[in-house]
Amino acid sequence: MQKVKYIAIAAVSFVMLFGIAVWHLILPDQETSRSERRTLAQAPALTAEGIFSGDYMKALETYLLDQFPGRDGWRTIKAVTRFDLFRQLDNNDVYLVGDSVFKMEYPLKEEQVAYAANKINEVVSTYVPSDRIYYSIVPDKNYFVAEAHGYPHLDYDRLVEIMTSTVNGQYLDILDLLSVDDYYRTDTHWNQPDIVGIAQFLADGMGLGVSLTPEGGYTENTLSPFYGVYCGQSALPVEPDVLTYLTSDATNAASMTGVEFEGKWPVYTTTKFDGMDGYDVFAGGAQAVLTIESPLAKTDRELVIFRDSYGSSISPLFLEGYAKVTLIDLRYIAAKLLPDFVELNENQDVLFLYSTSLLNSGMLLK
Repeated sequence: MQKVKYIAIAAVSFVMLFGIAVWHLILPDQETSRSERRTLAQAPALTAEGIFSGDYMKALETYLLDQFPGRDGWRTIKAVTRFDLFRQLDNNDVYLVGDSVFKMEYPLKEEQVAYAANKINEVVSTYVPSDRIYYSIVPDKNYFVAEAHGYPHLDYDRLVEIMTSTVNGQYLDILDLLSVDDYYRTDTHWNQPDIVGIAQFLADGMGLGVSLTPEGGYTENTLSPFYGVYCGQSALPVEPDVLTYLTSDATNAASMTGVEFEGKWPVYTTTKFDGMDGYDVFAGGAQAVLTIESPLAKTDRELVIFRDSYGSSISPLFLEGYAKVTLIDLRYIAAKLLPDFVELNENQDVLFLYSTSLLNSGMLLK
C-alpha cells in the first residue's frame, strides 16, 4: 500500500508539472497584465554571453513567473489564503476596510517632502511671473482609516508642517473637507461627483468669485465596470466601482490640446476607459502639459495647475469659471523646459495640487 501511495503521488506530481509545462507552451505570451498594470517579461534571447554571465537565467526566471499559466488565479488564491485562512492584516501592503481596498503609505520621507516643497519654490521663482500662488494637499485614503484600524500611516501633521513652513504661497487646506467616501473603493483616486465642493473651495480661495456649478447642475455619465488600481494589486475578488464623470455645456464645449498628441481632444476621453487604466478618461490620463480652452466660462480668468493624477478629474470642474486651464505634470516634463511649452504670465492663478503620495516621493518632480 505504501508503494502504491508513493507511485500515486509521483504520478500526480508528474501530470501536474507536465500539464503546466504543456499549458505554458500552448498559451501565447501576454505583452501586458491589465490587472497588475504593467508590461510582462518576454522570452529572453539565448546567447552565449547571456548564459556565461548568468543574465539569461535571471531573465528566464522573470519571464516564466510573468507568463505562468493562470497567474492571476494563483495570485487570487494566495491573497485569499493570507486574508481568510491565515488572518493576516495585509497582502503586500494592501488591506481591506469594509468593502474598500487600501494600500499602506508609510513612513513619512521628510527629505522627499522637503524636496517637493523646494521644487515648488524653484519653479515659482524661476518660471512663474504671477504672484497669485496657491497650493493644496490631497490626502491619500489611508488618512481616513489607517490609524483607527491599526495600520501604519504617514505623519500627516509633520507633512503639512514641512510644506507650510517652506512653500512660498497661500495654503488652501482641504484635508478636513474630504472623507473616505469621496474616493473609489478599488482605486487610489477621488470620485469626481464628490469633489465639486472641493473645486469650489479652491476657486473661492483663489478669488474667482463665481459658482462652478452650471445652471441646472451637472449631468452624470457612468462607465462600468471600473477596476481600480487596487483590484489588481490586491488580487482579491472585489466588486468593481462605477466611474462617473460630470458634463455640462461648458465641459462639452471645451477642447484640450497637448504636447504629446495632435489636434484637439475632449476633456473626457471615454475611448481610454477600456485601456490599462480606466481613470485615463479624465483629461487624457498622464500627460506632461495640457491646455484646456473653455469658451463658455463665466470669466476670462486663467488657471495653471501643477498636478499629479488627482488633478485629472478635478480640472474639468474649473471650466465653468476659468476660460483657460493649463495642466502641468512635472513627473513627465522637466521644469527647465516649461518656457518651451507653456505660456505663463502675471495674470494667471497658479495652483500646486499634489497628493500626499506624490509629496512622499517628491523627487519624482523634475
